[in-house]
Amino acid sequence: MTRPNLVFFVPDSYRGDVLGHLGNPGAVTPALDALVADGAVSYRNAFAQNPVCTPSRCSFMTGWYPHVHGHRSMRNMLKDHEPNLLKVLRREGYHVWWGGKNDLVRVETKEDYLKHCDVKYTPDPDAMRVRGYRLPEPLPAGDPRQGAFYRGVARRDPAGEGFMDYDTACVRGALDYLRHPPADRPFALFLPLHLPHPAYVVEEDFYDRIDPARLPPRIPVPGPGARLPPVLDALRAEFDAAHMTEAAWLEVRRVFYGMSAKVDHLFGQVVAALKTQGVYDDSLILFFSDHGDFTGDYSLPEKTHSTLQDCLLRVPLVIKPPRGTAVKPGVRDHLAELLDVSATVYDLLGIQPGYAHQGTSLRGSLAGSETALHDAVFAEVGGRKGEVGFFNTEVNAMPPQSFYGRQGRAARAFHEAGSHAVMCRTQDYKYIRRVYTGHAELFDLRADPGETRNRAGDPALAAVEAALANRMLDFFLRTSDVMPHETDSRQV
Repeated sequence: MTRPNLVFFVPDSYRGDVLGHLGNPGAVTPALDALVADGAVSYRNAFAQNPVCTPSRCSFMTGWYPHVHGHRSMRNMLKDHEPNLLKVLRREGYHVWWGGKNDLVRVETKEDYLKHCDVKYTPDPDAMRVRGYRLPEPLPAGDPRQGAFYRGVARRDPAGEGFMDYDTACVRGALDYLRHPPADRPFALFLPLHLPHPAYVVEEDFYDRIDPARLPPRIPVPGPGARLPPVLDALRAEFDAAHMTEAAWLEVRRVFYGMSAKVDHLFGQVVAALKTQGVYDDSLILFFSDHGDFTGDYSLPEKTHSTLQDCLLRVPLVIKPPRGTAVKPGVRDHLAELLDVSATVYDLLGIQPGYAHQGTSLRGSLAGSETALHDAVFAEVGGRKGEVGFFNTEVNAMPPQSFYGRQGRAARAFHEAGSHAVMCRTQDYKYIRRVYTGHAELFDLRADPGETRNRAGDPALAAVEAALANRMLDFFLRTSDVMPHETDSRQV
């Protein structure tokens, strides 16, 4: 059996609604829209299992929910003894090329990456320097846009050469690789990029592509009776959100959409290279993100490490199967999880990964089935009370007025008290349980898609709340651990 080549294009913090083919009038995503028109499937309701980089990546690369091996923090990476999709592909004969960020595996030296891939590409610093642009001027002290993680627009300037572009350099490395791939085995190209992760800054070319009048409205700050987690108020206060104008938030959103347009542009270059090299039809292409971004929703930037809004968890998931795979191109509305990525790859390639995983293959869905694969999707966030390993100690060394210094300061007390929360989300309702505070959240997504009114405890939804709480219990019973496939001798 000749196996297809693989491309994993994984931007960081790409919201699941910033896609033109899903009906967003402000999104500029011609490459992704063309891929769906040309034979791919796009999942409108795909959800990450954690709204933070490392735990989400550990989850989708193993096919395990974050709680299974304690991968719930930025500092607990996959260890050598734990499986991951890249290692399995390499074992199965793939030449694995990795160009981009980590946030996945524990490494103590650069050579440690080679336990997971054949090539870990690191661009030369000169290759990252963009000539013809100048960085935006620093914001003045006290400007509330600092708390919004806004940096601005890199303007065209023939004399400018200060804008550093890691993602474009990594994509160029991938394009070079595609010109001379290994002749004796299929390749797996893994491109985990930084964009559109804040800070919010982008070159003028992409900024100019976004029409601010076409951007969807942001979700406002809920009223005082919303009963949402108080950490959101603490973050807004720390970030001086009360002094951000609507025009300032619109500018943040325009820059984020420009960053997303740049991601689409880079993705289009990879797709074009696959076609030029004659391997596009026989390649399995997957485009997805690790989590989303507030981008001004609820008057907040970036993300939290303790809440579970849809804008943080819903992600793009676009899959173009290889030739010979049954596929009905278009958009699927049923629920999907990022755990399904590894399960789908193993299924389409006919691989037995050698370990128990918890995802569901999307093969039938790709072929056209709209039958619900999941009656609910699940996500987790936050740390247990006093959980030392949860805290990202790197934040302590950051300047107090840096964005992450401020974010860590605002949220610290909530994490110390126990911020761990679990979500059970169906098509119609979302239920969140917080064991340390006794706080629950229940949202009727049909009437309140912005999650602005917590109806936990509402007698009118008592039956719904009880059913979702019971469903969450079933979830933990089914996923509490994984048993190795290898058995141990009792006779020695």
